Formats: sequence, C-alpha cells, structure tokens
Amino acid sequence: MERQYPRFIVVHHTAGHDVSALEINRMHAARGYGIKISEPHSLVEEYRKRGFPCEGEAAVVSIGYHYLIRADGTVERGRPDFAPGAHCAAAGMNSRAIGIALTGNFSSKDNPEGKKGHTTPTPAQIKALKELIFFLMDVYFIPPQSVQKHSEVIGAKTECPGDRFSFSFWS
Repeated sequence: MERQYPRFIVVHHTAGHDVSALEINRMHAARGYGIKISEPHSLVEEYRKRGFPCEGEAAVVSIGYHYLIRADGTVERGRPDFAPGAHCAAAGMNSRAIGIALTGNFSSKDNPEGKKGHTTPTPAQIKALKELIFFLMDVYFIPPQSVQKHSEVIGAKTECPGDRFSFSFWS
C-alpha cells in the first residue's frame, strides 16, 4: 500500500487499559501489521531506544496508529507520519489518514463498569488530543471536517471510539 499525503485524521480508542505504544506494538505484531522503517537513521534509533524490535538496520513497527495518547496526556509516537497506517481500512484511510488512538474503552456497551480500561477520555487526553489535532491540521493543511471518529468513516463498521467520546471540545 502506498502512502498518500495525509488528508484526514481518524480518532480511535484502544478499547483497553492504559498501555504504552510498545505494548500495542506487540499486540499488533501478532496480527501481522509490521512494517520496516530503515530511515531516517535518527528515527530508527528512537524506535530502538524505546525497545521496538529491529531487523538489521531497520526498526519493525507494528502499531497501527501514528500517535497514542496515554491517560496522563503523554503523546507517544506510533508509526511515522510518512508510513501507511493499520488503523482504518474503510474508505482507504490507512493510506490517506493519520490515526490517533486514546488509551481506554469508551463504549458503554463493551465497558459499562470500566473493567476494560477507563470509560471516558481523561481531561489530560482531551487536552493532548486537541493540541495534536490542531498541530497536524496545520502541518498537513487538514480542514476541521476531515477530522473524524473511526465510526464516522464511510464504510467503517465499528462504534470506535465509543459512545462516551465526543468532539465537544471543538466548541
């Protein structure tokens, strides 16, 4: 799959507990999502230092999201922006969108009591998400109407990021 210039931002939840990008990388590796990143060398070194697996001079990056926002608001790099994602096959979004995931499970149906992670985005996550979205919109000239929940993507058959997530912070 060839990467296209990002024209969309797709927001997800991980549907689980607050774990690191490295842990999600391990989970996504089991699904066969891995890609090899061999340059720029400084980026490969960043992945190596964070504990991502390497093959020769390349880092093997399996996390499908480009960014992960932890419960405390920390933003962790997933895939580099220049690589296709593995977060939303609907409407070809893997090749033309930046995928951002927030840790937690925001579905009242799947996670009514919080046993599968925190049930709503934390204030720190919302703050970080807003800042990251505005940064990416500026860098890639993405208009506000092209920022979508995974469930809003045409052809997506999911409720991700759950009914407890809203874009109310836009107002």
